[in-house]
This record gives sequence, structure tokens and C-alpha cells, in this order.
Amino acid sequence: MKQAKRLDNADEILEIPISYEEIGKEKEKEIGKEVGKELGREETKNKIALNMLKKGLNIEVITETTMLSTAEIEILKKQLD
Repeated sequence: MKQAKRLDNADEILEIPISYEEIGKEKEKEIGKEVGKELGREETKNKIALNMLKKGLNIEVITETTMLSTAEIEILKKQLD
């Protein structure tokens, strides 16, 4: 009986993802992290804008500071009423 020969690049072959499904899952995780970060940034901007509205600051100042649109700030303002 012949003995099996070890391939020179066997370690590299073992590192190849088992399936495209695994590759897709990794990409989904990366995309999910980015979406989560963006949602967190938006939530922070909204909280800051709400605090500024509570202090009676001008909408123009809030817009410049938070980079939210006037319409977004108006929506937040309605939450306070």
C-alpha cells in the first residue's frame, strides 16, 4: 500500500473558508457593525439636539452644531411639546 504524500500547501488549504455562506456571514457582521455605529451617531446627535432645545437655543445654532437638518430638529422639538 502506498503512503499518502503531504501537500506542500496543506496549511493554506485548511485556511480556505468552508463555504461562501461563511464569507457572507462575515460580511454581514461587518455591515451590521457599521450600521450600528451610524445609528449610534444619529442617536447621539438627536440627544444633543434635544438638550439644546430644552435650553432654548436657536434652531440655527442647533443645526450648525449637530449637523441635523432643520426638519429633523423640528421633529425633535415636537417631542418636547
